[in-house]
Amino acid sequence: MDLGRLGAADRHADLSLLLASAQDTWPDEAQHLQDQLQRLYGSPVDADRLRFHLLLDPLTWD
Repeated sequence: MDLGRLGAADRHADLSLLLASAQDTWPDEAQHLQDQLQRLYGSPVDADRLRFHLLLDPLTWD
């Protein structure tokens, strides 16, 4: 899992990359991770914001 670009901004930016990486690396377990994240995270996870940050991320590459 590549965590090199994560930082202290909108937590959904970090979560979107975490979940996308999990989906690529462990496709069979990724949904379970997302379900557990929703349950244990402590704050609501907004699916629209996750999608937004996944679309935005490639625009920030150098």
